[in-house]
Amino acid sequence: MLPEDQVLQCQIFLPSLTECLRISERPQQPDNAVLVTNEGLLLCSLVAWQESALEIINLLQFTYHQGLQVRLRMLAPARAIRAALHDALAQTQQTSAHANQPLDQTRAQQALEDLVQQALVISASDIHLVFTPCQALLAFRVHGRLIGQAERNRETMAAAIAASLNTRSDDFRELFDEQRLSAASISITVAHQNQPQRIRLRVQKSPTRDGFAVTMRLQNEQQRVVELGQLGLTAKVHRQLLELLLQPAGMILIAGPTGQGKTTTLAAINWVIPRTAKVISLEDPIEIIQPHIEQKPVIADHAELNFANMVKVALREDPDVISISEIRDAATAKAAYTAALTGHLVTATVHAHDTFGVLQRLLDLGLSAESLAQVGVLRGILAQRLQSTVCQACVAHPQAPCAVCHGARVSGRQLLTEFLVIDEKVRLALRQGELEQCRKHLLQLGWLSLEQQLGETLEEPLCNA
Repeated sequence: MLPEDQVLQCQIFLPSLTECLRISERPQQPDNAVLVTNEGLLLCSLVAWQESALEIINLLQFTYHQGLQVRLRMLAPARAIRAALHDALAQTQQTSAHANQPLDQTRAQQALEDLVQQALVISASDIHLVFTPCQALLAFRVHGRLIGQAERNRETMAAAIAASLNTRSDDFRELFDEQRLSAASISITVAHQNQPQRIRLRVQKSPTRDGFAVTMRLQNEQQRVVELGQLGLTAKVHRQLLELLLQPAGMILIAGPTGQGKTTTLAAINWVIPRTAKVISLEDPIEIIQPHIEQKPVIADHAELNFANMVKVALREDPDVISISEIRDAATAKAAYTAALTGHLVTATVHAHDTFGVLQRLLDLGLSAESLAQVGVLRGILAQRLQSTVCQACVAHPQAPCAVCHGARVSGRQLLTEFLVIDEKVRLALRQGELEQCRKHLLQLGWLSLEQQLGETLEEPLCNA
């Protein structure tokens, strides 16, 4: 099987392009694809090899009469073959009388589907596209690392994004403009592991110095909530967290940078709460479908649908628990504090480096130390990181292309956590402004910080590049 990056580098035998596209673009047969290169190489998908033998024979006869004899045959993924065909088509249109003709909308949509399918195969969380005047640079975020950087045809990729935003997005209501900042979501269905999967893409587009950039976060709409016991928490942290969730009121906060699994942990916490309790979750955007709770979409910069206002709305709906996908401003921090103060359990995420960083963050957002130090208001803080784990296949064969990690050099990520229970010692440190002294004291008592754990996991290098 020829790797996808090598398929994209193939020089297609242009006289065969139309026939290859005809075979490869049937909506009913997305796994059927073929191409012929200038070097006399036939690339075809496994399905095409098994089910389209007659068409392949006809294609080979056609290329022979065009002066090219195919001498080698190899298998390749259908999506990669189609991507190479679409890039070749766009390139020929650029240099022909059809230079101003955009890529056909159906082809453009198929190009994005193939891109998403490729991302699913390598377990990517994000797709990154950077458009320069001459090309599009493609990369994937896999287990926290940016891999697979490849050059794609600019027109093909731009048309794929524009067509999908215009036809598959519920919240994109403007003309596609490369130099305009915009955010939207796209829903598409692609085949993965012999099953149709409904994928939602969170699309962020922004201008750059000489082009524009697009980042797409993949969200499986059929994704199930990961249970708390399956996250990889230590037994002690798991027990402490469950004990705090038994409390009728107070704030439990999840901290960490972007892409460190905070949303997954928050959903797992909400899953633990008994079904007899009413849980209202305020999210921007809704990422993981949780049928057992009320999930309400929030728009951060909206006059009415912002977090702070929606917390007030939720408080009037008789909730037991209010979950906030992110406390990011002073108004939301105050609203969350008010909800906890009035007898509600509040779960939320905060962008902060560690647990003590959350306390400082809340102070920076305008909550007073005295307010946070009130008994029963702030219950506990969980800070977390997803640390890459070494790909053992790469360790065993460092020079060989890896079919396990697809070049990421890591095979997964493990959860590292730092948990701070807000007890009387921490509350006293808050009142006296001695948080750093409190942290040092806890470390002396054996409290395990994220910094310590990250240092231990990084002592051994991942592997030789």
